[in-house]
Amino acid sequence: MPFYDLRCTHCDKEFNIMATMADKTERRINCPECGSTDMETVYNSAPAYIKGAAPECANIGACGASCPHAR
Repeated sequence: MPFYDLRCTHCDKEFNIMATMADKTERRINCPECGSTDMETVYNSAPAYIKGAAPECANIGACGASCPHAR
């Protein structure tokens, strides 16, 4: 069974749940906050990696001297 990231359109609660595709399409998943079955899928971005490219450090310039990304 896949995991789904969902947001309740009634109370705005976001949650992750393991459910069958039929549970999702037939609206059998209840919000853990309010019990509603009105959900929308939340699409989260995943990091992209380019072969051979060095990863960017989110703290470039702020890291200590021991950080391999420090300038």
